[in-house]
Amino acid sequence: MSFRDHSANRAIAAQLQRGLQRGRLAHAYLFYGPRGAGKEALARTLAQALNCRAADADACGACDSCQRVAQGRHPDVYWLRPESKSRAIKIEQVREFMQSVNLRAHMGGVKVGIVAEAECLNEAAANAFLKTLEEPPAQTVIVLLTAEPQRLLPTILSRCLRISFGRTAAGASAYRATVVALLANFSARGPTRIPGAYRLLAELTAWLGKIRAETRQRVEQEMRRELEAELEPKAREKVAEQFEARVEGEYRAAREQVLEEIYAWFGDVVLQTEQAGREVLALPEAAAATAQVASRLTAEQAHANVEAVEAMREALQRNIAEALALEVGLLKITQ
Repeated sequence: MSFRDHSANRAIAAQLQRGLQRGRLAHAYLFYGPRGAGKEALARTLAQALNCRAADADACGACDSCQRVAQGRHPDVYWLRPESKSRAIKIEQVREFMQSVNLRAHMGGVKVGIVAEAECLNEAAANAFLKTLEEPPAQTVIVLLTAEPQRLLPTILSRCLRISFGRTAAGASAYRATVVALLANFSARGPTRIPGAYRLLAELTAWLGKIRAETRQRVEQEMRRELEAELEPKAREKVAEQFEARVEGEYRAAREQVLEEIYAWFGDVVLQTEQAGREVLALPEAAAATAQVASRLTAEQAHANVEAVEAMREALQRNIAEALALEVGLLKITQ
């Protein structure tokens, strides 16, 4: 199949083809959307186009390379799927996959690694796979396919350019509308880099403070009920000791959801610099705002913004002080 054969996902196919023509493909993609939405077929076409001997920035479907990809026997296209009865992708499979993509291309083209049903990566496999995304091999494109992106590690999500194949069952997080409003307001102020970054920092910090306070109140209520139901003194003492840890853990999970929505915004700006259609975007409701930002940026600047958000998330995961991590990250954002 060529890109033009994907009529149901024409905008996505066109987006990938433009990236290929301009040499601006990401090193890792996440194709997410309902099962049967055409994610696997388009990933296969991308693998063919990256290695086709006849067509320019497309797949001819007829050359030896395209045929090998279609038949699942191309030596430079690697598939990773759940194999066990448990429907899990295990660490042994990931290690074999990583070893393959780190080899030199056998046919002189681009190596492509495709992970079908990526939500089936178990914890050990996901952590091992993360190493490949952190240090992607040269001349390699990795594509993860999933109908349940919420089951993937945030650190994996943060290293992939996400392309939506329609709404998933997970829907939007509870924080999406507020993130969109904050960033739309930030973008509407125009390219006032430092003053705008500090205003956004103040607004984001105040909102996160509110989330933390609400989390504390909710956990306190839950634990009060647990204490009332527990008769053993030692068990009651243990529940009380866990209070701060539970508040912090649940707050960090909520903060990561906020950062996930922020990443989605800036990921959409990257796509908009390549004139992506609304149906490709993670936040189609913010298409006008992200398009406005994209009109002021080069593709390189848009990618740098995504990298700044990634660095901010990584800093927070390393327990860097929240205020410092947010300030450093937001000051790197180009408007």
